[in-house]
Amino acid sequence: MQFLQAGLAEGQQCLYVSTEQTIEELREAFSGFDFDLDHENLSYATIHASRGKTIEDEDTFTLKTQEENEWFNRGFDAPFTGSYIEDHLRSYAPADRVVFDSTSGLAVITEDVERYRRLVFDLIRFFTDEIGATTLFTAEDYPNDKRGDVLQFTAHGVIKLETARIEDSTRRFLSIPKMRGIDHDRRRVELTVRGERLTLGPRNRNHLSTLPDQQHRSTGIKGLDRLTGGGLVCGAGVLITHDSHTPPTELLGGLLASVLDEQAVVLVPTLALREQRCETLLDRFGYSLSALLDSDRLFVIDQIGGWDASQRNVFPQVSTLPEARQRFEEIDNRIDGEWTTIEGATSMIRTLGESDIRSLRYEAELEFLADSELLVHLLNPAVVDDARTAFYRDSAEQIIDTGQHSEGLRYLTLEKSPTGKVGSTGLLNPVDEPPYIRLEMPAGSQ
Repeated sequence: MQFLQAGLAEGQQCLYVSTEQTIEELREAFSGFDFDLDHENLSYATIHASRGKTIEDEDTFTLKTQEENEWFNRGFDAPFTGSYIEDHLRSYAPADRVVFDSTSGLAVITEDVERYRRLVFDLIRFFTDEIGATTLFTAEDYPNDKRGDVLQFTAHGVIKLETARIEDSTRRFLSIPKMRGIDHDRRRVELTVRGERLTLGPRNRNHLSTLPDQQHRSTGIKGLDRLTGGGLVCGAGVLITHDSHTPPTELLGGLLASVLDEQAVVLVPTLALREQRCETLLDRFGYSLSALLDSDRLFVIDQIGGWDASQRNVFPQVSTLPEARQRFEEIDNRIDGEWTTIEGATSMIRTLGESDIRSLRYEAELEFLADSELLVHLLNPAVVDDARTAFYRDSAEQIIDTGQHSEGLRYLTLEKSPTGKVGSTGLLNPVDEPPYIRLEMPAGSQ
């Protein structure tokens, strides 16, 4: 009804078509809201199916109205079909806005999905072309009823209302799974009735941050920068999770290219970032691994044993917290300026005890991290226990989850962040030019 009320406020002609309620019942249902139900530009029509006789059939569904002041000047009962419904509603033309509540009342016309699709399509065309209206259809969403899918497919937009149990409370939710031709937020929001108003929330899904200015470092991937509200958060921990099918190298290539011209990088590699693979990755972006090491722009703490430790700035595995602390202090003294840490948390967990891991994680942020620097942890939750995964998730200011789903499709979700579209998911699409990966929201977008 709010849709029609907005039209009335703009001086438009509006029509409410009900297949289930009388006009009096509609008035009672809307009595708690500030709607102008007697506006001169607002019309009502009621239609429903009733058993009866037509010229062709002795026992069939016939077209009836819910009101005594609505009548059919035909001399016979009309069958309850799309063409006769249109014929009746044609008398209400023209209209700028129409609410058809609900299409579930049309279900008795046919159980055949294809015929129902044609019925809905014809109604949409009728209201659009003949009546000249923007039409809002309502429908109940019954499980395993394909007619609901037909309506969603045929309509230009879909607004979904549903309830769900949160803890011990039943909550109402609204989402917009489809709005043809418009890039929109598909995430679910909570719907609340407050007095005479409907409200949606939350308006902001980002958690309260204590970062001073919420500085960002570009990931080198435009779609990911848009999703996160500017890039990876500086001055706090960032966690990137992945599975065995989605190596972090795809995201790190663009990040390294974004960082290396301005900051040094300290890398604690994962198996996917052993020396040969890291060299290939850097080469794709125009960097020489040996030149970066020799010029003190790249430092490696080799927790996986996959690097030549005789090279400058490649440090062997550390197995205790004092050793790890010493390595970072040595690197800190050698670097002239700012630096970014990219740490394979999985490899650190395997070589250090739980207590040392926690201490190292806190020290990395509290002692070595400046407000304009990055601290990125890479973690495969499937290969570490839940408690350690929970620790890294809890201590991160920003969490980016990646993983492969059915049929090889890989997705990225912004799970936690002080900025950006928290809870949104994009498709990871490999491409042939830098940064060699694109985050698409929706799929196919640039």
